[in-house]
Amino acid sequence: MKFRLSRIAIFLMAITVILSACGTTKSNPGSSEKPQAEAKAETRIWTDGSGRKVEIPVKPKRVITTQYLPEMLALDVKPLGVARHLLTNFASVRGKTDGIEDLGAVNEFNVEKALALNPDLIVAMEGNDELINKLSKIAPTVVVTWDGKDAFDHLRDTANVLGIPEKADKWIADYKKKVDKTKEKLSTLVSPNETFGTVVIGGFKKGQLRVYADQNVGYTFFKALQFPMTDKVKNEWNKEKRSLGMDISMEMLPEFASADRLFVVQFDNDPDFLKQVSSSNLWSNLPAVKNNKVYTLENALWFPLDVLSFDQQLDDLVKVMTR
Repeated sequence: MKFRLSRIAIFLMAITVILSACGTTKSNPGSSEKPQAEAKAETRIWTDGSGRKVEIPVKPKRVITTQYLPEMLALDVKPLGVARHLLTNFASVRGKTDGIEDLGAVNEFNVEKALALNPDLIVAMEGNDELINKLSKIAPTVVVTWDGKDAFDHLRDTANVLGIPEKADKWIADYKKKVDKTKEKLSTLVSPNETFGTVVIGGFKKGQLRVYADQNVGYTFFKALQFPMTDKVKNEWNKEKRSLGMDISMEMLPEFASADRLFVVQFDNDPDFLKQVSSSNLWSNLPAVKNNKVYTLENALWFPLDVLSFDQQLDDLVKVMTR
């Protein structure tokens, strides 16, 4: 009887061991299942140019802008819609705007049309708080500061908002290489001591003449390519930086437009004044005019302050100087 009970006990113990083994996993001793990876955040908090903290997408896909179209195109980002002046006033964006909606002038921005585009991010410029408040009700809206920054700041700031800062770095590096190549191309055409000058005829008001140093029209000549300007322009410009250029009278042309090579931007707001300047003795006696070294530039390419325009100005300069 004792022998029989012993056999039963041993049998029950064996069953228990088997059941226990079945309840264990086949993982190695000491191993544990890794917790499921947390999903990557889809939004982040961004402090914009006006100091507002805005929750924005990490990788926005449907963007609207009131100002920064050239910057976005340089970054290979095509916005859904933009303010009208970006489609009409910038030669640098020609051929690149198919499918981009015209949302009207900034001061008459079509908020309803913007809403219909269902954006996930809106990038605006400072200076219109009423519009920014309206747009903020449609989608996260951030201000990228324009004033006090140059075109490359605008590019970097736009890239940072869009979550692609590395693209701005690459674009700028490529641009610097292109500047060097352009210098090399023009080196055989330009004498070391030749001076360059810019004159803008017309523009903001009637009877307006302006010259520029290293801003706007003059950026590519004097900042990028480092061509020398006349001492008169340099000295006056150093006294006061003028983002809208230095206004001069026709009588001041011999002083401010005496460069060996003269690059002219014309606006058609005052055709009579344009004829008056070009037919005057003051103009015809300028050194560049006498020596047939006056070049007319397209205002829609050379007047905007953006990186795409800067890039295309290099090509245009080689083109006009090698005709």
